[in-house]
Amino acid sequence: MRTRMSLAALTIACLGGCGAPRTPELDYLPPSGEPASDRSAFVKQRPWLVWGNIVDHLQQQGHRLAELDEEAGELVVLYSGDPEPYVDCGWIITYDEDDLERLPAASSEASFRRRRDGRAVTLERDLRLDARMTVQVEGAGEDAIVRTDGNYVLTKTIAPEDVEQPLHAQTVNFRTGESATFSSGTTCQPTGELERLVFDALPPVSLADR
Repeated sequence: MRTRMSLAALTIACLGGCGAPRTPELDYLPPSGEPASDRSAFVKQRPWLVWGNIVDHLQQQGHRLAELDEEAGELVVLYSGDPEPYVDCGWIITYDEDDLERLPAASSEASFRRRRDGRAVTLERDLRLDARMTVQVEGAGEDAIVRTDGNYVLTKTIAPEDVEQPLHAQTVNFRTGESATFSSGTTCQPTGELERLVFDALPPVSLADR
């Protein structure tokens, strides 16, 4: 009798849940370090030469420049696209039975199996970065001081697979040295690689304040 009852109970339980596909569990690890801070450098070269070297270097690297004002020693670098090179958002951890996967949370595209209205669906998550970095070249006698300041805007959208209308869309923004957190709890901050584009154009003997 006990055996029959156990088999019956198991059958009922499977009818209620065994047929439903399992969905992976998600966890999140925030960035482990501090956000990249403001940077400046003292360069023992004339300002006009430093300005030209920075502009040439950025153009050779294929970066988009705007608002070039050589007289004021100021230019703006614009970037739109994949956040991962320039932003750290920590890690998304996926547990699926015995399998564990780790995905950078700053990836431009990611997909997850979740349950909605009692059924498993695939949710597509897109993340886009629109960044604007101001570069200032100031005269200091016959030498120059280079300063950078970046502004980062991240837009996240989540939608079911093959559906254009998003379920959720949110934008956060932060500057160099800061971080911001989405309502989901994902925290993002600059890596400093955007600012490094400028300082890589300077002579090795430059004195950089990192």
